[in-house]
Amino acid sequence: MQALKARIIELLSSSPHAKSPDAEAEQILFHVLRVSNQSLRKPSDLSTHGPTPNASQTLEALHIAENRSKGVPLQHLLGYQFFYSHEYQVNASTLIPRPETEILVDEAIHYLISRKLAPNFRFAELGLGSGIISCEILYHFPRCSGLASELNSDAIKLAKRNLEQHLGSDCESRFQILPAPSPSTGFEVFCPHGPFDLLISNPPYLSLQDEIEKEVHIHEPQHALFPLGECGPLDPMFFYQNLIDHFETLLKPSGAVFFEVPHERAESIEHLFLSNGLYQTRLIPDLTGRPRVLFASRNAN
Repeated sequence: MQALKARIIELLSSSPHAKSPDAEAEQILFHVLRVSNQSLRKPSDLSTHGPTPNASQTLEALHIAENRSKGVPLQHLLGYQFFYSHEYQVNASTLIPRPETEILVDEAIHYLISRKLAPNFRFAELGLGSGIISCEILYHFPRCSGLASELNSDAIKLAKRNLEQHLGSDCESRFQILPAPSPSTGFEVFCPHGPFDLLISNPPYLSLQDEIEKEVHIHEPQHALFPLGECGPLDPMFFYQNLIDHFETLLKPSGAVFFEVPHERAESIEHLFLSNGLYQTRLIPDLTGRPRVLFASRNAN
């Protein structure tokens, strides 16, 4: 196995796309070997439980490495990504789950625990994607219920598979997906169903002038990266302003909002919320120390 790992690392190291050839090589080997070895639970188990790859596993691993070296995201090649508490199916119809969004989920979960809300609280998520955010909330609070909006029909199918995998058939009675009629559909889609205890979203927030990796721009869905209207790009503040336009209808007086935000505009978004009735706000940094999550509440105390 060490010889195969060395070949994979060599392939990945010759490409500008693999940020950590050694770690990605372990992920590839874990992927091809775990099907035949149930003792493999995580890539680090390869050092103690890793079997010798057979011929077909060797070919599969090298094929994945070759495509990865060409810039195809590893998560798309493997078909899944670990996120927070679970492994989620992923594909090109949604954003790849990232550590920044784990911070969003973790902050929301800890807030909900600290507030000791009624077990049957309700939440809404703008932009369901692969379902990771709503699924984690539903999993950690088994009596809560929620709604989410999503534009892409393929993303809805993917999210349903993830929800059913981790929540079982129970999710159908606790969670509803509202198809968004256009890329610029915002929080107004939830108005007939409110008010809610929690509003949460990792919305499209990039502008064409922002720093963005080429791989992300090529392989991930544009409508999930950039706010888009029928005639092209919208103001990158669009969905934050949209929340301001509807929060009095959608958010209970004791309710809270958690948003993933671009670090370039984090303070402007916080100011927007503070100046429009969301009295308590807090910016939470990502792993690089840049502001990445915004908490806001109607409660001034």
